Amino acid sequence: MKIEIVSIGNELLWGLTVNTNATFLSRELSQGGYTVGRHTTLADDPLTIESGFRDALERVDLVIATGGLGPTVDDLTRPAAERVFPEKGEELKNPVGSAPGVFYFSGGKGIVLLPGVPREMERMFLDEALARIERYFPLVRKQFSARCSLCLLKEVEVDPFLRELKQKHPEADIGIFPSMGTLQVVFRSEKPLGPFVRAIEKKFPTFYYGEGTIADAVHREMIERKKTLALAESCTGGAIAASLTAIPDSSKYFLGSIVAYSNVWKERFLQVSHSTIKKPGAVSLETVKEMVAGLFSETDADYAIAVSGIAGPTGGTKEKPVGTIYIAIGKRGERTDAGLLKAPKHRASAIDLASQVSLGALWRRLVHNTVTFS
Repeated sequence: MKIEIVSIGNELLWGLTVNTNATFLSRELSQGGYTVGRHTTLADDPLTIESGFRDALERVDLVIATGGLGPTVDDLTRPAAERVFPEKGEELKNPVGSAPGVFYFSGGKGIVLLPGVPREMERMFLDEALARIERYFPLVRKQFSARCSLCLLKEVEVDPFLRELKQKHPEADIGIFPSMGTLQVVFRSEKPLGPFVRAIEKKFPTFYYGEGTIADAVHREMIERKKTLALAESCTGGAIAASLTAIPDSSKYFLGSIVAYSNVWKERFLQVSHSTIKKPGAVSLETVKEMVAGLFSETDADYAIAVSGIAGPTGGTKEKPVGTIYIAIGKRGERTDAGLLKAPKHRASAIDLASQVSLGALWRRLVHNTVTFS
């Protein structure tokens, strides 16, 4: 059985809102063994919504729609669904908002209407809609799914091994999804997928960190090993610290971050020498190594990260173009691992990549005592 997710709202088509609802629903349904066949986005127009529902129900058995519920002028979803499903729908409670959802079912076909506000939609789907989906659309064959993540590897480095797995197991669906500094590998099959995940871990042992984000992995390992961390951030401007402190209980290991954006602060608070700042410069291997040494001098941290670079869009030179970023990973009492990262010239992308690569290199040093740059 395939499901179509229909997202309703001009704000989505106008580019004013990112469609996180479809991502959430696809993830939850896939993990439950269901297959989502299509995502559709419709404007806030009654005829468009109605025809969209009718078209979708010709393709699939179940349509899950988000958006267009409530008292405002552009909320037109429920009347459109009632023209498609004359039978009375079953109301779905909304414990965190004002607009209730609706579940329609007739003749083996169904429509689920959920609010567009993410926190309302997620709660209603998990508490109200999912049980009804499982009851009215039971799975004949359960699809198993599994995910695992790798840090600091490129698609071309992992793809050949995934092709080998696919040749040995043609019945399995395998996907590889890159993001800044990490890769996610997803498996789907009617057979248990534990052997696939173990094969990835065995092939890439010092890059495999399981599920979740690399920040989650660092958080988990730091607490388990009872280690502490300090940061010295320049071009990332506190982005690494923000990704860590977004996770509850980060205070159990994270001491803090010195955002030494100016050269004056690098010298004053991190003990970077004036001669290093003058030459080879604030963006250099020597500077990030001294920033790490300054953190160890000023704190009791077991591990340290230092980052300094040119995130752009201006400030680059021929010798050090935009995207030149130096990263240092320190372990107290041992040699600092430091190197050059060539990041995109897009500022936000450069900061994101530097943050993720820094955390990936720290995780490898922490878990496997492996250096990434040196």
